Parts: sequence; structure tokens; C-alpha cells
Amino acid sequence: CLQTLDKQKSMWNNTPAPVRGQVVRRIGELLREKKDILGKLISLENGKIYAEGCGEVQEAIDICDFAVGLSRSINGQVIPSERPDHVIIERYNPLNGHLGIITAFNFPCAVAFWNTAISLICGNTQIWKGATTTNLITIACMNIINQALKDQGFP
Repeated sequence: CLQTLDKQKSMWNNTPAPVRGQVVRRIGELLREKKDILGKLISLENGKIYAEGCGEVQEAIDICDFAVGLSRSINGQVIPSERPDHVIIERYNPLNGHLGIITAFNFPCAVAFWNTAISLICGNTQIWKGATTTNLITIACMNIINQALKDQGFP
């Protein structure tokens, strides 16, 4: 898994942030399409009532919407320097390594996307370890992310 991430990292972090935002937009669209079934799956696997399961998926959708907006507003600054004829240029760069995301059983979907959506638009790659008691929702969410990447032309 890490070898695959290593191979794809350069391609992903060199992709323009607005293009990465389109991937996250597609993730949000797929979450919307599958909100009902994901809410039921969270209820089945986690023990939450159905409305809370759907509410958790809605949180994931909301953070995807937020991240899409950020993908067009990530910018740096040009700051005056104390040295004559110089300026300081601030630029955001993705992390050198991969982001690790670990989620607990009580919010198996929302917490993953709180991290994933922002990380993706920033150009980071990540590995997700879901709770051992919520394997089905972890697999379902990963399938959504994979589908969004494929829909947008990524491997």
C-alpha cells in the first residue's frame, strides 16, 4: 500500500488544487447519492439510530463542500522583507510523507472525511485505518473515494 502511495504522491501533489477539488466534489456527490444506504449501514454496524447515521453522512458531505471551496482559495503571500530589493514568498506545500487517518467506531464516516477532504485538496496522500468494529462502512467509504478518483481520470 505504501509503495503505491509513494508512486502516486508526486502526480497527486502536482495536480492543481482546483482539479483536486473536483475529485472531492465528486466524493461529496457520491456520498449524497448513497446517503440513505450509508446511514443504514452505520446504524447496522455501529448501533446508532438511522437518523444519526444519515446525519453523520451529511457531516461528511458538508466537509467535502467546504473543502471544494478551499481548493480555490489556497494561496500564499508575498511579504515585504527587511532586506532591500527582496520579498518573502509564502507558499503552501503538501506534506513530504503520507497522512495517517485513524477513526474510532463512534464516528466511522464523518471523522474520516473531516481529514480526507482537506488532505486531498492540499495535495496529500493518506492511508486510513478504520475501527475494527466498523469494517463495512470503512470499505463503503473507500469504494466511494476510489470511484470518485476514477470518475475524474485518476488511477
